[in-house]
Amino acid sequence: MPSPPQHPDEDSAASLSESRSAQATASARQSSTAQLSSIVALAVSVLALATGAYQTRLMQAQARASVWPIVSLGLSYFGNRDNGGFTWEVQNNGVGPALIKSVTLSLDGKPMRNWDEVFHALFGHGRENATVSSINGNVLPPSTNRETTIAAIRTAQPDEAKALFEAKDRFKMSVCYCSVYDECWEAQWLKRDVTPVTQCSVANTVQFEQ
Repeated sequence: MPSPPQHPDEDSAASLSESRSAQATASARQSSTAQLSSIVALAVSVLALATGAYQTRLMQAQARASVWPIVSLGLSYFGNRDNGGFTWEVQNNGVGPALIKSVTLSLDGKPMRNWDEVFHALFGHGRENATVSSINGNVLPPSTNRETTIAAIRTAQPDEAKALFEAKDRFKMSVCYCSVYDECWEAQWLKRDVTPVTQCSVANTVQFEQ
C-alpha cells in the first residue's frame, strides 16, 4: 500500500527543528573555540610574565655579581734581621667597592680599640715607629686594575716585625663590609672564605678605630 502523504506542517516543523539543532551545534562550537582562545591567550600572558620576571631577576643577579667585593685579611713578613718588616694587609680581591661598616680586633681574647693598645699589650709601650692606616668606615676599592691594599699597620723594626708575626695566631680580626647593593659579609683574620650576613651590626662590640 502506498505511504500516506505527510502534512506540510510536519515537514516545516522537522526542518525548523533541524535548523535549530544545527545553530545550537554551531553556537556550541563557537563558544568552545572562544573559551580555548581565551585559555591560550591567558597561558601566553602568564608565560610572558614569568619570562619577564625571570629575566629581571637574572639581570639583578648579574648586576650584583658585577660589583661583588671580596675582602681578605692577611700579612706579609720579611724575617731578615737587618731588613725585617711586617705588614698587616687588608685587600679587596673582588670587582666592586667594599664599604667597611664594622671592625673588631682582639689579642688573646681581649678587645683592642687601636694599635697603641696592641703595642702596650705586646711590648709594654705605645706605637712609636710603626705606621698605621684607618680601616673602619672607609670604602675599599677593588684591586682589579691597581694596587689598593691597605696596610693597617706596617713596621720595619725587625724586633717588632718578628713579635707581631709570632703573635699572629693570638689575634682575631673581623671586618664586616657591604656592597653598593647593601649585601654584606664578614671577613676573618687569616681566613680565605667570607660569611654572608644580613647586616653589619656594631651593637655590643668594641670597635677597632685605627
